[in-house]
Parts: sequence; C-alpha cells; structure tokens
Amino acid sequence: MTATAFSAELRARLRGIADGLIPGTAEIPWPGEIDIAGRQLDVVLVSRPDLADDLRRALDGAGEAADPIELVSRLAAVDPAAHDALVTVVVAGYYLHGDVKRRLGYPGQVAAAVSVDAYPDYAHEGQLERVLERGPIYRRTPPG
Repeated sequence: MTATAFSAELRARLRGIADGLIPGTAEIPWPGEIDIAGRQLDVVLVSRPDLADDLRRALDGAGEAADPIELVSRLAAVDPAAHDALVTVVVAGYYLHGDVKRRLGYPGQVAAAVSVDAYPDYAHEGQLERVLERGPIYRRTPPG
C-alpha cells in the first residue's frame, strides 16, 4: 500500500489526530499547518512503506470524534503495531519538516570530521580503566 492509497477522509483524520498530539504554539506550527497528512505523510511512507497498512488500520478505527490522546492509549493496548505506525508517522512527518527543524534550531544530520590522531573524551577521562579493572561480567550463552 502506498501513500496515494490514503483517501482524503483518512488524511483529514490523520491531520486532526496529529494536531491533537502535537499542539502548535506561536513559535512552532501545528502539524496541520505543515501538511502533515499530505506531503509529509508521503515523505514518511516513501522511507517507511511498511507502516502503511498499520497506519490505515489505526485511522480506520479512529472514528470521526476520537480524542487523539485516548486513541493513542487505546491503540497501544489493543493494537501495538497500529499505535507504533501512527505515532511514527506523526512524529517523523512533523520533525522532518524543514520549517520545524529550522524553528527548533536542528540542522539535521551533519557530517562530523574525525581525526585518526584524536583520542575520544572517554579515553582521557579514565572511563575505560574502570571497565578493565572490573573485568568481564558477561554470561556465556548456553550451547544449542
């Protein structure tokens, strides 16, 4: 199932749920203002097409007047896969939007230069010595 398989009704339902889960402020937009159920849904489902069926099930069971918080709680109890799909789509779609990232001051993933001559902080801070002094504490897995 692709994002295009979501009807206007299901997209409107997703927008209402998202607006109920992530309230906008004067500084941060509501999910509906950034097209959470349109372009953002499509962006998320291109990366995670495996969420589509579970998301449809969550939206089909939401009903018109469902309280978003109550819906998410109910889904967590009765259909964890639908719950996870709904929450993932809302959160990912919202925080992937360029305007939201800009307003939060989050540039996204940025490449960091690594020098082969530089030692990580944990090596200078003595954190490894405690582990070496403690010795191995794992349990071997049983054979077979």
